[in-house]
Amino acid sequence: MELDINNLSGVPPSKPDISGEVQNEQLKIEQKRKIAQKRDQQAAFEKENKRKAISKAKTDQYIKDVLNIPSVLNRKFNYSINKELNQVVVKVIDGETDKVIRVIPSETLLRLHSRMKEVIGLIFDEKI
Repeated sequence: MELDINNLSGVPPSKPDISGEVQNEQLKIEQKRKIAQKRDQQAAFEKENKRKAISKAKTDQYIKDVLNIPSVLNRKFNYSINKELNQVVVKVIDGETDKVIRVIPSETLLRLHSRMKEVIGLIFDEKI
């Protein structure tokens, strides 16, 4: 058996092109990853919504319970908002005499808070 060296070329026989197949597999893997990621995001979103719904139900029940406490103690609660401070103020009122028993937070504290805001406004009266 003789080998003909004259017919040999420097180029090896061509291999089949597998880069297209590799790209297709990579695309399939990426699509599966995106689908799984969307599914995980949807599950997390649903879990958060369920948690909020439970929390809202518990909060509603808590508010109902708190609002019933004064009637048991023969007290009334008067809720208002201090617009200057944007803060809730609660007055506890005797159910029989309609006398204010307590203000939460106290009027002194509200005045102090208001004056502190004024002082801060005087010190830092600058526009950026």
